[in-house]
Amino acid sequence: MTDDDARKAGELIDRFWEGLLAVDPFLGTQIGDPRYDDRLPDPSDAGIAQQSALYGGAIEDLEAIDRAALDEDLRTALDVLEAISRRELDAIAFRIDRFAAVDHMAGPGTLLADLGSMQQADTPERAERYLARLRAVPAFLAAVGEVAAEAASLGQTVPALVADRTIAQVERLLALPVQEWPALTPFTDENDRARGVEVLRDEVVPAYGTYLDAVRAYRPFARDTIGLLALPNGAAIYAGRIMAYTTLPLEPKEVHRIGLDELAGIEEERRVIAERLGFDDAESALADRAARGENIAASREALVAIVEAQVQRSWEAAPAYFGRLPKANCVVKQVEEFRERDVPMAFYQQPTADGSRPGVYYINTGDLDQRPLHLLAGVTYHEANPGHHFQVSLEQEFDDRPALRRFGGILAGSAFAEGWGLYSERLADEMGLYRDDYERLGMLDAQAWRANRLIVDSGIHALGWTREQAVDQMTAGGQPRAVAEVEVDRYIAWPGQALAYKIGQIQIQTWRADAAAKPGFSLPAFHDRLMALGSLPLSALRREIDTASG
Repeated sequence: MTDDDARKAGELIDRFWEGLLAVDPFLGTQIGDPRYDDRLPDPSDAGIAQQSALYGGAIEDLEAIDRAALDEDLRTALDVLEAISRRELDAIAFRIDRFAAVDHMAGPGTLLADLGSMQQADTPERAERYLARLRAVPAFLAAVGEVAAEAASLGQTVPALVADRTIAQVERLLALPVQEWPALTPFTDENDRARGVEVLRDEVVPAYGTYLDAVRAYRPFARDTIGLLALPNGAAIYAGRIMAYTTLPLEPKEVHRIGLDELAGIEEERRVIAERLGFDDAESALADRAARGENIAASREALVAIVEAQVQRSWEAAPAYFGRLPKANCVVKQVEEFRERDVPMAFYQQPTADGSRPGVYYINTGDLDQRPLHLLAGVTYHEANPGHHFQVSLEQEFDDRPALRRFGGILAGSAFAEGWGLYSERLADEMGLYRDDYERLGMLDAQAWRANRLIVDSGIHALGWTREQAVDQMTAGGQPRAVAEVEVDRYIAWPGQALAYKIGQIQIQTWRADAAAKPGFSLPAFHDRLMALGSLPLSALRREIDTASG
């Protein structure tokens, strides 16, 4: 490695990271860097131009560096930089922001809940920054409304069901008394909270009313079709989304085939366990358990208590399978009731780097009759331990690395992170964490669910599937209908995102099998190596694993 190449690489990485924080202020908040905590992203044309300059300039600067001569940390940081830049330039070229303007999964309707869960306002300085960010919401929503209006005029709209979910979500938010809005959660001082209520009542609530009017005006232009295939350049847009989330240039038909093959293998595993339980098939076994009243939590509080016990049990079992553990366990919180209809059964929020906000495992306690307990354990081990909490926390704790490597890998594509979560569901069985065969059936249901995602996502966006086809495919794989409908609408709103899970898991399992075939294999050492490499594009991970194994 030449000193000049290392210098240029280090300067580019640092410059790019600072640029990322400027165009995506939420990133700093997520990791505990407060410098942009008073700002929101800029959805306007000026904001898009700023992003384009950042990512395009990074690609140009990258060409002047001999990456093969760099050490692992610099080399892999540049892998992340390139993947983020190409992903975002592709998104700008196809104006993916027009879809994001009306989106029930991660759009404006979820903004305040996200801020309330991740930002801190427990000191005078933090409270001032947070109040400034809340005051920025009206301008942000106005700009998003303009993007939505432009999308409607050009015909690049989301499906009607996504628009309907977005409208209903914002209506539910506006129906809450201001004092119950999730944006107030960070305030610990009553005077600061009172100021927050005033900002919400006088500025933010009217702005959401205006945004709701904009989405209602947009609604007649929303399309009746659900897949990208129906749009001009739809196939190219979908190819870009596949690359963005899996970091591999996969063809939709190949994705569909992989899903079918994976599902067939999982169905055979389910049959074997059902026979062990004394039933002809998994559905009969689970129906019998449900009839005995053993598969539904008695209350929201009971569901949370079950999850907390699973998190603790997995934490205590982990040292036998990992040489390095996170510094702290995660905590469990309930999803806020106003958004529980639109979000998955569970999800994870990363900790700040300084530990001031822990990693949080959110559990959705709504519609208890639609949340079978046999599914819960696998979800916990995916989202918490040894899944996302381990992967995200350990990656952040390598504090001698560039910030881009510690915190930015997920922006390059989620295949490793989500693949690790799905791998962790199976690893949990090796760790003795499933209490019985019903929980193992739950794990296999979840594995089938992710295999079905390959089938359904590609079916919707490349093969012309209807929503009903997609829901039927999910329910046939073991998902309750209410869950299946939420999931399918997620795939409709987020093309390609659902592919990351199984594609990433397959790669990790392949790497483990290759490593296990060599003398001296250690499973904890293999896990530690993967955690040390962290969220890289899959091709870069493959290269680094091969390099390490000689």
